[in-house]
Amino acid sequence: MSLIIEQNGLVLLVRRSMASEHAPGEWESVSGRVESGESPRAAARREAMEETGLDVEVLDLLDTFHFYRGPGREEAIGLSFRCRVKGGQLRLSAEHTASVWVTKDETGTYALPQGLLRCIGMVLDGSGVRSC
Repeated sequence: MSLIIEQNGLVLLVRRSMASEHAPGEWESVSGRVESGESPRAAARREAMEETGLDVEVLDLLDTFHFYRGPGREEAIGLSFRCRVKGGQLRLSAEHTASVWVTKDETGTYALPQGLLRCIGMVLDGSGVRSC
């Protein structure tokens, strides 16, 4: 799952630790997995809090996507959610080494996947939710 977390017209990007098994050192949106018995929206709120210290409101499902994760190329289906900060103070977990709040124009300097750029555009342009 991918979380496009917005605040004041900006979205949050985080940089993965070099020790990460999936995409070490790459910039991304906050991401995570749904645990057994957990709803995707509850997982999104939990992952945001665990990875950033931010309390978020999950607003919309933006996209669904297919990808292969980690060195074992584990097949996965992902969900992208639009989230808005409600509270908390930004602090990164050990999974990430840096964070930055960016505008849509600034996203081009972070080598992000096209699907993530599309979702960020939907959030920052106000172009609405993609039908999934």
